[in-house]
Amino acid sequence: MSENMDMLFTVVKLIIGLLIVVYLINIFLKFLNHYSLQTNKSFRILQKIPVSKSSSIGVVQVVDRVYVMSFSEQQNQILFELPAEEAQKLLTEVQRSTAAEPKKMQQNFAVILERVKQSLDNKKRK
Repeated sequence: MSENMDMLFTVVKLIIGLLIVVYLINIFLKFLNHYSLQTNKSFRILQKIPVSKSSSIGVVQVVDRVYVMSFSEQQNQILFELPAEEAQKLLTEVQRSTAAEPKKMQQNFAVILERVKQSLDNKKRK
């Protein structure tokens, strides 16, 4: 009977020790995550719209320029740079939008993308 109690006590100590180790690992990872994910204001993905399962089109701000890019598993490519006035409209809309309005933000992005596409087509024709 004494051997069973000793074994049970050993198992309980093992489980408590394991829980303490898992808790300490969790605290360490949170601490590490806090210092490794620094926000970088000179590079931001403003909007991203999925095109297919593995690719999307997005608007990326790099310092003071705004680019429309394609993202896929194989490559990321800059499609074109947004004109200054369109970029400013999009930046103000991003600042004004909240997490509760993602559909409206996607619609605004689609409208801006369509305007830029039309202006590019007009330039190609000339």
